[in-house]
Amino acid sequence: MRYWWVNHKQTFRHEFSGGYIWSPKTKRDGSLNRFYETMREVVPGDVIFSYAGGVIRGFGIAKTHCYTSPRPDEFGHIGEIWDDIG
Repeated sequence: MRYWWVNHKQTFRHEFSGGYIWSPKTKRDGSLNRFYETMREVVPGDVIFSYAGGVIRGFGIAKTHCYTSPRPDEFGHIGEIWDDIG
């Protein structure tokens, strides 16, 4: 079991209440982002702390390995500049 820290900015409410974490796969310029790549290391049973608005807002236990998924519809206009697949 490992521990992970996630800095949520705009999407904390959606992700935490939905029980998931989503991020784009690359930066805007198409280059790799070390933090996005780290999501590939999470395994079921790992503890994930969710930090938003200057405080730890909650934690969860990973249920699956990461997988490719479309940008959640519930984000609405939030993150429109992100790729559609993350």
